[in-house]
Amino acid sequence: MLMLPIAALSALAQDLVAIAPQAAKVEYEDARVRVVRLRIPEKGSLPMHDRPSRIVVPLTINDVTTTSPDGNSRSVRAEAGKPAWSGPAKRSVQNLDGPLENIVVELKAVTAPAQPLAHPPEPLPAGYLDEGLHHWFFENQYVRVYDVRIPPGVTTAFHQHTLDSVLVFVSGGTVSTQFEGKEWTKGTYEPGSVKFSADGKKPFTHRVRNDGDAEYHVVVIQFLQ
Repeated sequence: MLMLPIAALSALAQDLVAIAPQAAKVEYEDARVRVVRLRIPEKGSLPMHDRPSRIVVPLTINDVTTTSPDGNSRSVRAEAGKPAWSGPAKRSVQNLDGPLENIVVELKAVTAPAQPLAHPPEPLPAGYLDEGLHHWFFENQYVRVYDVRIPPGVTTAFHQHTLDSVLVFVSGGTVSTQFEGKEWTKGTYEPGSVKFSADGKKPFTHRVRNDGDAEYHVVVIQFLQ
């Protein structure tokens, strides 16, 4: 039987959900995307693992050290609620602070490095959420990401959703939604909850009102491929 040294075993890294199921839970998966909820306890760690290209939405502050198979380490700090794109990587993770929780949206069909845009596309393409409270955050050839913040009592303009999306309800809250030509309906979202919306197959036009007492914060990730 072939025996590998410990360093070689580490370098073989595996899918995080498989090797650390207590930390990484699948929230949604299809042929194109997998959505994982990652929780690392205070001062906890993750073993060496592979990560595909992904969007990370931190629900808490991230203050970690990552280590690659060659032993090189670097510090990473991220603000809560601020999404970011990450390319494929193999690393272990050490949490330096309190409990950490992220929503990780993994893309399965990435075939080339991301080509980020410096500003929203011009002219605005079909499917763009051209609405005053939907703030373009970043974009590449795979995804378009918006940061949506609705103050208490404020209503968005009517806007149309035509691209499949993942929504991360960073703050949660109580909102009312009106689909075009329909009555208002009320719903409540838990902080940190996540939803896949197949808007490419069933486009819709609606507006949203924040019925809560605090800012309603949602990150919208649209899939462009």
